[in-house]
Amino acid sequence: MDFTLTEDQTAITSLAAELLRDHCTQEALRADEDSAEPGFDRALWAKLAASGLLGVALPEAGGGLGLTVLEAALLLEEAGRFTAPVPLLAHTISATALARAGAPLDGLADGSRLVAPALVEPLGDEHEPTTTFSDGRLSGTKTCVPSGLFADAFLVSAATPEGPRVFLVERADVTVERQDTITYRPEALVLLDGAPGTLVGDLADVLQVATTLVAAHQLGVAEEATRLTAEYTKTREQFGHPIAHFQAVGQRAADCFIDTTTIRLTVLQAAWLLAEGLPADKAVAVAKYFASDAGQRVARAAAHLHGGMGVSREYPLHRYYIAAKHNELTLGSGTRQLLALGRLLAEEPV
Repeated sequence: MDFTLTEDQTAITSLAAELLRDHCTQEALRADEDSAEPGFDRALWAKLAASGLLGVALPEAGGGLGLTVLEAALLLEEAGRFTAPVPLLAHTISATALARAGAPLDGLADGSRLVAPALVEPLGDEHEPTTTFSDGRLSGTKTCVPSGLFADAFLVSAATPEGPRVFLVERADVTVERQDTITYRPEALVLLDGAPGTLVGDLADVLQVATTLVAAHQLGVAEEATRLTAEYTKTREQFGHPIAHFQAVGQRAADCFIDTTTIRLTVLQAAWLLAEGLPADKAVAVAKYFASDAGQRVARAAAHLHGGMGVSREYPLHRYYIAAKHNELTLGSGTRQLLALGRLLAEEPV
């Protein structure tokens, strides 16, 4: 497998990095955290829509760029790198899943319509939803819905006689309650009480796409935490020397680089397999395992090597620590991924 980016992929990452770097200053990020609707910088959202990046994995007929899950993953890597205060993760998961299922895409490319993935239930396994679909109606509860407070509609997973499926549900047909999180950006509790739903497709593909894109976001978070740590340890002096010169510090920072590289390779492999329509269940579990386990290891090492600065809200690292913890647990921690991988391997014929 060749990990060299194509011309289109390089253009996407460069454009995203330029837009996000210009807009996601420390002042802008702090202002978003203190705003009435943290997590949705409308000005940045408009810029992303105007650039075409909101439609990266949508077909050209739907106003998009006609690209794949791989390009969507590269976009979310950049979003994680800048902890961008926009619902880009939720939007990209839903838009990519809808495009792969051949569902209607109105308003997605220009950002005028936001669909949030509602795939998680309280104390449940997202692969086996307890939400049910019967006689055209959905009943159940979805928790930790990313950007759910801003959504116009939801991708809802539910059990049916034919197996787990995903349905498109309009916001007007459900009850939405705010859930505050450690990331300063609220999520939503969605109560389904006989809400009508439109069938989108099988749950398995949606979960694979969503899990891979969460891992891609974690990649950007880990990369930037590693970069911040490298810069800090080169300039922070102790006993007349930069602390990067001390062996223990250098080894810990090197481990961050190795962990981040591992996340990158496994995420790219999973995204490429999905983009090519190849079996990806094991690769997705491996990518999310490393995103969860290695990503949290990077976050802890970065905070440790920064000392007191690692927890100061006046310094950017705290955003990466809480984003890494949030991504670690979203759609299953590392332990959950290993259990899933074990089941998949056990089911393979000898």
